[in-house]
Amino acid sequence: MQRSFALLMRGWAAVALVAACGGDDDPTEELPPLFEPKPECAGDSIVPFAGQHTQLINTLEIGAVEDGFDLDGDGKPDNKLAGVGSFAGSAITDALNDFSLMIPIEMFDLPNAGADACIKFALYLGLYAFDRDEDGRDTAVNDGDCNDHVAEIRPGNPELPGNRIDDDCDGLADEDGETPSADPDDMDGDGVSLAAGDCDDTNAMISPELDEICGDGYDNDCDGVADRTEDEQGNHIACNPYDATPDEVTIDPRSFDTDGSPFIQFTSGEITSEGGKLKLTAGPSLFQIAVPVTRDIILDLKITGATIEGDLELENGRVVIKNGRLGGVIDARTADTIRGLTFEDIMLKPEDSLLDAIFGNVLGSLLVLPAQRPSDPYPGCRMPDIDVDRDGREAFCDTDADGDPETKVVDLCIDGDGTEIRDEVVGGVVKQCTEALDDKGRPRFVDGISVEINFSTASADLVRQP
Repeated sequence: MQRSFALLMRGWAAVALVAACGGDDDPTEELPPLFEPKPECAGDSIVPFAGQHTQLINTLEIGAVEDGFDLDGDGKPDNKLAGVGSFAGSAITDALNDFSLMIPIEMFDLPNAGADACIKFALYLGLYAFDRDEDGRDTAVNDGDCNDHVAEIRPGNPELPGNRIDDDCDGLADEDGETPSADPDDMDGDGVSLAAGDCDDTNAMISPELDEICGDGYDNDCDGVADRTEDEQGNHIACNPYDATPDEVTIDPRSFDTDGSPFIQFTSGEITSEGGKLKLTAGPSLFQIAVPVTRDIILDLKITGATIEGDLELENGRVVIKNGRLGGVIDARTADTIRGLTFEDIMLKPEDSLLDAIFGNVLGSLLVLPAQRPSDPYPGCRMPDIDVDRDGREAFCDTDADGDPETKVVDLCIDGDGTEIRDEVVGGVVKQCTEALDDKGRPRFVDGISVEINFSTASADLVRQP
């Protein structure tokens, strides 16, 4: 799980683009923000677990340049993430396959599939692989736990002779090395002895002749992994939440604010009928999700100005989304909070932030980010492409660019109006320049990097965490 999320963050870390240097806005005229959220449309309120057409994102990939939304209104698509699609694609696939990235969706005010001037939906963080016994092994994944109820049973543990249980999760009980047990007795009465391949002769619900029961934490079919069965090609043939047969997906409590409302809500969606197809449009809104990178690190990923579009189709009587698109901006302030990750190829160390990797290190060059002109006070400082607050492009600099090549961090932020803010030490703690507020108490550095992700969904049943 940890490796997959570190890899996945390669995709998010590759969020950068090309932009013109400087800004032409009149600094004396304050323009409204680029993304004005739409007011909530009239209709049923969002009440978690009370909606319709519950589903789960089952494909996720970085879109091409032309897939991007025109975020800045210049008539061109914005999506420099496209330049690293092949670089990050396998990481995203890995995160989906090991269930470390699951995004369920619940729709509201949509009793029937048809054109509708007002629909709403919420997105959650889902859980499918579990480590309930806290032995360090998840269920439902390759080389996963075969019994999530007993911490002493896990891959790598020694096999204990005579207890009639598969202690090491190899699909056999009481084997001697690679030699299966010859015990002919059937102690649990399921009709299969240890000699015939029963991997737990103390539980009649576990036998090589039984089907896997998804979500119970046991290796019901004796293939060595609980809550999962694969064919010889590695395809899920049981417990596959991404196919057309709905599986139960548990909703992580971190999906909700303190008042119980979902962090991610789209409250002003619309469905139109175009050429016989139903088209969904929603946003702009805030897309915010708590991503568990490791057991100790939670990444709070935010995309401002998030817009979703897609085709709605019926699948087994439920609405799902095909040809979906999610676009928006990862702002500098958010990028600077993403820490604790390691990726040597872009010289990203745990103590550095995603902002450092993009604007102070090699990733900015890789993505051909624009730089300030030679005539500017800090030539070479990189800039994002989307001027969210519309006061001119911001810039982020490593003022010691000629120093230690192993230490490349942003320590100077330049606002679109030319205001310079440096990192400073307050009470022994470094206050990042991206944390600065303007004279009205608002975050000063909100410009960011455009992103666009393609996705589709499959039907799923959402359940509360016990």
